[in-house]
Amino acid sequence: MTENEPIRTVSDGITFLSTGRYYDGINQWVAHKLKDEDNDAIDYAARQIAKLLPHDAVLVPIPGHHGRAIETLQLAKAISSYTHLPFVDVLRCRERESQYEAKKRGQTLSAEYMGFYKQKNLPTNRTPYIIDNVVDTGTTAKAAIKALGGGIVISFAMSDYLLQREESRGLKR
Repeated sequence: MTENEPIRTVSDGITFLSTGRYYDGINQWVAHKLKDEDNDAIDYAARQIAKLLPHDAVLVPIPGHHGRAIETLQLAKAISSYTHLPFVDVLRCRERESQYEAKKRGQTLSAEYMGFYKQKNLPTNRTPYIIDNVVDTGTTAKAAIKALGGGIVISFAMSDYLLQREESRGLKR
């Protein structure tokens, strides 16, 4: 795999797409800047993600630990400006500690604890694409997909954790 080659993997029946690996090139730096709501990083990430989206997608920003989408909503809006795809802010979750902070303490938050729920319906003629900055374990994205009732996860970057786990599962089969 070369630097910034798009990634596609399936975990627990859910498709994950990403523009590249978290630790390749400038991806880690861009990912941190996305959390800081840096306009240049948002624009860069949006242009990269836009290349991977089909014409029938609807963009659904994933809520953060605040309970609603903030940084990912800005990213979805920027992607929409390049693709002209609709975005809908339909997911909410329990206000909580971030998964990132929990992992720093050696723990992960369960899907149940995050408490994702859909607050309104999606367009019926489009495939939902959950927008996330970075996918690590996939737990948060899987919880969001479950609450949404289906869809595909697309992120700017993906850590090696989910990819290695799926590779090791494939070897054990």
